[in-house]
Amino acid sequence: MIRSAEPADSDAIVRLAVAAEMFPPEEAPFLDAMMAEYFGGAAGEGHRCLVEDAGAAGVQAVAYYQPKPAADRVWDLTMIAVDPGRQGGGLGGALLRRVEGELAGEGQRLLLVETSGTARYDRTRAFYAARGYDEEARVRDYWAAGDDLVLFRKPPA
Repeated sequence: MIRSAEPADSDAIVRLAVAAEMFPPEEAPFLDAMMAEYFGGAAGEGHRCLVEDAGAAGVQAVAYYQPKPAADRVWDLTMIAVDPGRQGGGLGGALLRRVEGELAGEGQRLLLVETSGTARYDRTRAFYAARGYDEEARVRDYWAAGDDLVLFRKPPA
C-alpha cells in the first residue's frame, strides 16, 4: 500500500536508501537530517514523502519529492529507492506513477531527476528512460571528478 510517510518510518527509510545503494552508509546522517527536517516542517513547505508499506514486512520503497524554489510548478524527485530484494518487481514504477499522478492532478508542469553518470547508476538511468524521462543535461564532474550529474525531465502527465 502506498501512503504518506509517518515519523515512525524515518529509520526504515534511511536503512532502505542505504541498502538500495542510493546513498553510501557514511551519508546516513544526511538522510536522518533530511527526514527530521521533513517531519519538522518541510512537509508544510510542500515536500512530500511516500512509502510502499508491506504491512508486517515494513517499508519496501520510498519516494521523496519537493518543489523547486523560484520555478513555476517544477518539482525535484530527490529520492526513489526500493528494497534490493524487491527491485525489478514494479514497486519503483508504481511509486513514480503515483508521484506523477499527484503532480499532474495539481497542474504541475515538470518533474526533474538528478542522478549520477557513473556506471554504478546505469540501471537508474535506464529506469527513468524506460518511463519516458528525457536526458535533458549533463554537467561533467559535478558530484566529483569523473562523476557527472545527469538531469532527466518529464512533464507529469
